[in-house]
Amino acid sequence: MSLQYLSTRGQAPVLNFEGVLLAGLAQDGGLYLPQSLPSFSEAELQAMRGMSYTELATTVIAPFVEGSIDRETLAGLVDASYRDFRHQAVAPVLQLNHDQWLLELFHGPTLAFKDFALQLLGRLLDHV
Repeated sequence: MSLQYLSTRGQAPVLNFEGVLLAGLAQDGGLYLPQSLPSFSEAELQAMRGMSYTELATTVIAPFVEGSIDRETLAGLVDASYRDFRHQAVAPVLQLNHDQWLLELFHGPTLAFKDFALQLLGRLLDHV
C-alpha cells in the first residue's frame, strides 16, 4: 500500500509519492505532507545503528516512496547519489569534545549541504 500525501491547505487532490514529486507544490498553493508518518520498531531502530549512510537513507526513505519506487531501485538511486561524495562515510560525525559533535555536510560535489537533498532529487525525477 502506498503512502498518500495531503495538501496543507486541504483543497488539492491526494497524491502518491510520484505525483507529489512531479507536482512540487499542491494546486491550492499548499505543501504536500504525508497522510501519516511511518514508524520504526525498537528492533528496526537498533539495526539502523550499524548501517552506512546509504543503507540508512534507503531504510528511512523507503516507506515514503512505497508504491512508486521499489526498495531495490531506491537503493540504487541512493547509492548513485552519494557514491562520489569525498568522504567514505558521506556525512561523517566528528566528536569535538565529550558532549559536542559536528556533522560534516560539505563532502558533496558542490561542497554544500544542499548536495544531500539535490543529488537524490535529480535521480528521483529522472526515474519517474
